[in-house]
Amino acid sequence: MFPSRSRKYVHLGAEQAYESIIHLMRENLGAKNMETEHAKPFSAKADIGGPLGLTVYVQVLPEGSVSALDFSFSYRKTLFISLVLLVAVIGLSLGWRTAVTMLVLILILPLGVGVDSAARRFLNVINEALPHLEGEFARRTLMDDRKRWQLEPKDTEDLHRRLREKHVKTWGNTNVLEYKIAEYEGQGLTRDEAIRKTAEEEGIH
Repeated sequence: MFPSRSRKYVHLGAEQAYESIIHLMRENLGAKNMETEHAKPFSAKADIGGPLGLTVYVQVLPEGSVSALDFSFSYRKTLFISLVLLVAVIGLSLGWRTAVTMLVLILILPLGVGVDSAARRFLNVINEALPHLEGEFARRTLMDDRKRWQLEPKDTEDLHRRLREKHVKTWGNTNVLEYKIAEYEGQGLTRDEAIRKTAEEEGIH
């Protein structure tokens, strides 16, 4: 109950990941009072769950080919409202010398449940969206690569031969190479495109 911190990893550049998360918060999560910082590391904070909700802090950190998304949640507003209610009810109960007003404390429970639900919904939306964001990014990247490869044709048989020589020299076999090529083919690339992409990643041009 009441998640405080969460870290997610996504195969996106830091800037694109940041822009995607900001869009999700505004369009899908009804974020209000958003403050953004476009200097690296990218960061933002916003209120979610309505006026009695919570504040979410987001930070996007590049880590090689992926980006780390750090989320932290502040429940200060909820705690403050709960404390005000508690003090008011106790004060009324002592002044009127009755415990009937203590029933008002029942309001605190649904308030807490609502805020917890808002935090968990936030994380659920992020978890569901990340695979779609990664897929869209991969699709756009492939389209850009295909355009570039068409403008800069290469002899893929020669690239494959040089890749094989490198892997045999490094690993004694080409198992890792063929696994990488097969992985890219599984993502929708042709064999020639998979060889070209693998060659670029390994510095063979």
